[in-house]
Amino acid sequence: MTENSTWHLTHSQPHKFLDYFNPTNGFIRQINILLNRFKSVQTLCAEGETQEEFTHLRNELAFHLVKMSRWWGFDFCPQGLTGIRNPLFLTYVKAHLARNVNDESFFDTFTLQKHMHSGDSGHILVLGQDPFSTPDLTLYYGVDGKKNFRFATLTHTQETQWHRYSYPDFASAWLAAWSTHASAGDVRKNLSEYLAAEREHACARIWHQRYFHRNETQMGIRLYADATQQLSICKSPFGKAEFEAIVNSLAFDVVKHAFTGNITIADLLADNKTLDNSLRTANTLKHRARAHVATTVDPTLKAELDALLDSTLSYIPRRCSGT
Repeated sequence: MTENSTWHLTHSQPHKFLDYFNPTNGFIRQINILLNRFKSVQTLCAEGETQEEFTHLRNELAFHLVKMSRWWGFDFCPQGLTGIRNPLFLTYVKAHLARNVNDESFFDTFTLQKHMHSGDSGHILVLGQDPFSTPDLTLYYGVDGKKNFRFATLTHTQETQWHRYSYPDFASAWLAAWSTHASAGDVRKNLSEYLAAEREHACARIWHQRYFHRNETQMGIRLYADATQQLSICKSPFGKAEFEAIVNSLAFDVVKHAFTGNITIADLLADNKTLDNSLRTANTLKHRARAHVATTVDPTLKAELDALLDSTLSYIPRRCSGT
């Protein structure tokens, strides 16, 4: 199926697949869907789709690519990632900002800071309330003048009390907020889990930052091995979920290299001493690549990528020649 403008106007609205205030939904799936939807919508615009509503959708998707890059802290170059020249991409973003004051305030905080006390950690743009807040605890999040994420609690006197620590991305602030809550009052059994999740996310952030970096085959295999090792020592469900997604995406990249080179996965591994080139290792890579396609790519690409995996062999047994 080729998705047309009507389909995208129904299914590609950002709120349908982006959940900013719930990091448990993960980074990789959300950014993969967002990027593919922007590219698809942009292609239709370039082919002559001129509906004003559709142009607004393209511009909104462009803005959310920028917002996600700040929210999750990944390296973002519009031209490198979307093929759209940076100045043109920025015109899409600015066209959206002219129609949405909240998004314009967020963008301004990370750029010119016309509405902020520039560099002032005490001046905070409120982003919103934590959807998991309870009657006993209401949490808010914001971004300060130093472009760091912050969290606050609502006191019994209905005052917003901002905690003094700052964080480089939203998930870090979210985890810190809940670990602080877990350590307050009764000591909950999940305190150690939150603390572990904070440590593990600090490692995952490095992987998120370079998610769109292009790696040649040998580097890709080494990165897969490194991420697999980090996954093996994760203790928290949050950290495990993050690294599962990271490892699976790297596995897909390795398998795609084999597909592109028209060789088996095992033969690809044979040229690199990081992993053994056994059938078991090759099958593990392919299994993880399938998990990536099943759980963290845009569903509109699933059939195409499943076909890619189906046509990539794990291993071909070698016959011994007789003497």
